[in-house]
Amino acid sequence: MRNAKADLYERIALSRYLQLFEDAAALAGDPLFGARLGISLPPGELLGPIGFLVLTSPRLRIGLENLAHYIGVWQDATEITVHNQADTAIWSYRIKDPTLWPRRQDSEFTLAATCAMIRSCFGGGWAPLEVYFEHPRPKEWQALQAMFRAPLRFGHSANALVLDAADLDKPVQGASAGFAPFLRRHIEDMMPNEMEEVKLVQQVRQLVARDLGRSPVSLTLLAAELGLPPRTLQRYLADEGSSVREIVRDIKILEAKALLKTSRRHISAVSQAVGYGDPTAFWRAFKAWEGVSPAEFQRARVKKR
Repeated sequence: MRNAKADLYERIALSRYLQLFEDAAALAGDPLFGARLGISLPPGELLGPIGFLVLTSPRLRIGLENLAHYIGVWQDATEITVHNQADTAIWSYRIKDPTLWPRRQDSEFTLAATCAMIRSCFGGGWAPLEVYFEHPRPKEWQALQAMFRAPLRFGHSANALVLDAADLDKPVQGASAGFAPFLRRHIEDMMPNEMEEVKLVQQVRQLVARDLGRSPVSLTLLAAELGLPPRTLQRYLADEGSSVREIVRDIKILEAKALLKTSRRHISAVSQAVGYGDPTAFWRAFKAWEGVSPAEFQRARVKKR
């Protein structure tokens, strides 16, 4: 019998965490283990104090932006973003290391728990407009869709909830805004004393990875999101030895190789996921990058498993 109390803030390697989740689903004999756990958790328990900070925010936008800002305190190599596209808003969740795979259970758990948290903010009847997953469509997709009460899309570059943009500015039901500063202070005390400054190249890479295959990526759009004139962004990137074209190419190569390594999805689906509407153009580009066709690359990786 253990006398010592468990440390709720003990850190474990992200790769180990992901594998534990996959092993738990296998041991339970339940492919929907992560999603069921996420949808049934009491709101706020997804991310400890960060989850409760979302629930104490006066409006959903502030809560989700807090989640995006502080996610690095709770989980390494992870990116959460919130951004508007016309009348919709996209909340996306992505583990930045493409070699950490499989991670289906974590993805379904995180999106289900976030969906449950938003429902607690607005009442049980809320549902997203659409849900995106990076992994291929599982056999249990219909049961998964029933949990989210929304159409599901698979094989995308990131996991995401698509919301009505108006939802972001709705007040959170029962929010106790007076408690938020104390939570924020506690979370900031958990942060390193000196936060590493994110270089502009890395900021652009994050934006490109977020939007790749889902929305247009261009110098003008990236500059607008970063609050810079396009020529200024171009000059700053050049000073760091890079460019938007190089960053987009590098992200496309990285994402395409990761998708071909980790799944047997059709080449056309990989092409679309990395921003190519024409599979032939993707085939030519990939062969120029790697010296082999996408199909040859995928077959070689499958043989190595």
